[in-house]
Parts: sequence; C-alpha cells; structure tokens
Amino acid sequence: MNHDEYHRKFADAIIEQIRKGTAPWQKPWAPGERVMPMNVDTDRSYRGGNSLHLASVQQEQGYGDVRWGTYRQIQARGGQVRKGERGTRILSFQDKKRIAVTDAQGKPRRDAEGKKVYRYEKLKAPFVRQYTVFNAEQADGLPERSNPTPEPLWKVHQEAERVMEDVGVPVRHVQGDRAYYHMKRDEIVLPERGQFPSANNYYQTALHELGHSTGHPERMNRETLAEGIKNGFGSPDYAREELRAEISAMMTGERVGVGHDPSRGAAYVEGWIQALEEDPREIRRAAADAQRMSDYVLARHIERGQARESAGATREPMAVAATRTPGFQRIQVPVPQIPTPRRGAGPSR
Repeated sequence: MNHDEYHRKFADAIIEQIRKGTAPWQKPWAPGERVMPMNVDTDRSYRGGNSLHLASVQQEQGYGDVRWGTYRQIQARGGQVRKGERGTRILSFQDKKRIAVTDAQGKPRRDAEGKKVYRYEKLKAPFVRQYTVFNAEQADGLPERSNPTPEPLWKVHQEAERVMEDVGVPVRHVQGDRAYYHMKRDEIVLPERGQFPSANNYYQTALHELGHSTGHPERMNRETLAEGIKNGFGSPDYAREELRAEISAMMTGERVGVGHDPSRGAAYVEGWIQALEEDPREIRRAAADAQRMSDYVLARHIERGQARESAGATREPMAVAATRTPGFQRIQVPVPQIPTPRRGAGPSR
C-alpha cells in the first residue's frame, strides 16, 4: 500500500465513523478510562495520527485492550499473533538512523548489561516507513494488562485546576450558556461552575477551550485558529480548528484523568466530513496538531509544577473546594448541545 492509498483508507474509515458518531473523539470517555493506544513492548503511548488511527480501529473492532505492537514486539512479550489475524498499518517518520558504536578494533561496544551501544545520526533526507501492528486481543499468551488504580476525583479535579492555571490563560465565568476562547482578549469564557452537570463536565469543557488557546500568536500561532476566527462559524477553517480542539481535549482529558465529553461536536460533523473528503491527509495533520496542543498544555503544567516544588509551594489551586460542594453538581442553566457563536469570539463549544 503506497502512502496515498494509506491516507485515503484512513480518512474514509474516519469519515464513516463520523457519520455514525463513533469516531474516537465523538464518544464519551469516563474519568480514568484508558482510551489512547499504547505500545505493548515499551508501554509508551502512540502519538498523533498513529494514536488516532489505532484508537479508531479499537472502536470499530470493539477491542477493549489498548495495547498494540508489531509481530516481533508481541513475541518478545511472550505472545503469539493468531493465524489469520489482519494487522493495521501505521506510519513512522524516520529522520535519524541508528549506528552501532565500535571500538578501535571495529568491534561493537557493549553496555554493562552486554547490550550493543548505538548512536543516532540525523538523515539528510528523512522518509516515512509503514509498519504493521496488531492489537493485544489478536494474540494469545500476553500477560494481563495492568490497570492502575484511578485517582480519587477530588485529586483529579485538583490536577485539572492546576493545568488550567499553569497555562496562564485567564478564565472568566459568566451567567450564560456558552463556552468559548476569545483570541483578541486572550481569555477563556465559561458558564458559572454550578451550571455544569458535574465537575468533570466543567473541566472537559475547559480543556477544549484551553486547546484553542494554544493557537494564540504568542504560543503556537496556529493557522487554523486565526483562519477559523477570520472566516467564522460554518467555514471549513472553523471546522478544522474544532476538529483539532476536540481531539486535543480527548487526549488531554485522558492524561489528566477527567475523561471526555463529545456532546457539543454535532455542529461540525458536516465540516469535518467535507475537510477529509477534500484532503485525506487532513485527519493526520489534525491529529498531529492536537498532539502538539495537548503536549504544550501539559508541558507548561510540568514546568510550573517543578517550579512550585523548587519554591516549596503548597498552595491549593483556586476553587478546588468548589469541586467538593453539592452546588457543583447542581444544574442551574443547561448548557446547550450546539452553541451560537458570538461575533468576535474564537472557536467555541
């Protein structure tokens, strides 16, 4: 399969899921639920387009296990892919080559464990390689997947509050039924906390808008945010930015532990389908941007957290106590499923 065929097949599969409302970012994910795929051998999460691609296959095939690996990686973990199972193609961008380190006699150098030592050299002409991977449920003999004990919700909400503060985008709460990011004022506007069905729903919405905010010119300077605001609600660029924000919110929501709420994506379905039909590579670009957005948010959180530890700070994040009060669970004014964007506001939910 050449790369053009790969992208078309991937896009067509996602388009079909979008139409059915089953694309990974269109599904609700519970707090603490592991959704994004990870490698069976390294325990590292797949990233960007590969992550979204494998998550979509998990959804389509009904796999409950998020572990994936090549035939050899599964064998290395004591498993065996069953005869007749069909793998899934993923892409790997190769910009470095691995070279064995040798001594003066030309013999391979080895580390303390007797393993060969390698160095990496940047390639003058990077290339893309395809690999075939299998889900853990397509193999026998693998060890059981270990599921870490979920953090208590109050701790998850405390972490989410820290994430919001650490990115540094002001959040303004107003009585109303809309949530959006305003780029000119560089602020996130949200309904009052008590208007949300739950604390989880509040943070799920906030992380979506925080994803938009990463596109500010002084942060990631993302073209889809600027063009989406310029051309307005209903434009292809607006839909493309919303696609990135939804996927990013799903990724960040899992990593923080609050889960994901897809209920406000219905307004953009036709725009998403149109974008992918016109350019099948758009879904991988969107997933790659979403990964960078999520990485940016959490990198700021880690940096500020390290600074707090160095300074010995123990201050509790603002409004954490509110997440433990009955009022946070009370719905005063329902947040509508499809918002009506306000003139001058950035892409919103």
